[in-house]
Amino acid sequence: MGARIVKRFIDKVAGVTGAGQGMGKQVSLDLAAEGARVVISDIIPELLDEVKNEIESAGGECLSILCDVTSRKQVDTMIELTVKSFGKIDILINNAGLLIPGAIEETSDELIDKTLDINVKGVLYAIRAVTPIMKSARYGRIVNVSSITGKRGDNSTIFVYGASKGAVISLTRSAARALGPWGITVNAIAPHAVLTKLMRYWDEEKKRSVAEKIPLKRLGTVQDMSYLMMFLASDESSFITGETININGGYYMD
Repeated sequence: MGARIVKRFIDKVAGVTGAGQGMGKQVSLDLAAEGARVVISDIIPELLDEVKNEIESAGGECLSILCDVTSRKQVDTMIELTVKSFGKIDILINNAGLLIPGAIEETSDELIDKTLDINVKGVLYAIRAVTPIMKSARYGRIVNVSSITGKRGDNSTIFVYGASKGAVISLTRSAARALGPWGITVNAIAPHAVLTKLMRYWDEEKKRSVAEKIPLKRLGTVQDMSYLMMFLASDESSFITGETININGGYYMD
């Protein structure tokens, strides 16, 4: 017998940013498989169409919205369309992000602004937009994507990336404190060494070298990340809030 899929998200509406590929795509597919009506957003229409078709082909319900999270207006519109279509939003997965390798002296003003706009302001805009809706329902699950770099720093990405992910950890705690009284939890995940297109600058030798330093002796997968995000989005995690959970095979422990 195959593994039974537990339908943890029946009657739930979930919004996922950066849903066109990688972790965002995987968690969107998984949420839909467990019964959620999923609102997927990204800036690449072709990728959104692929994810939407995959969800609907499997019998799920999906709304796709083009959205650049650096635009407050577009984020607000995305949440408004979600409520207009489904009447509510129960779960928000802030997955959209930007990661670029480079040295400090190579980090232009434009890159600093773009990284902070996507990785920090995009998360702030989305949390602000869902807050009155979730407060009214006295229920909500918000899951942010941070990074190991937000906890320990990094010397392979541009240095503003680690700063942006550190900010996500702080705003996760702040939002958790503010929204807890309304039954809304806010948590984050801190991945490391996940095989996504963002890591395309790692060659095979780099991948082997990194995996060797990880106690579990392998790199992470988008499915690993989705499992944790789904747990934090479910009622199984109802007494966890303000946490940023490491998911890195034991490479970094705190």
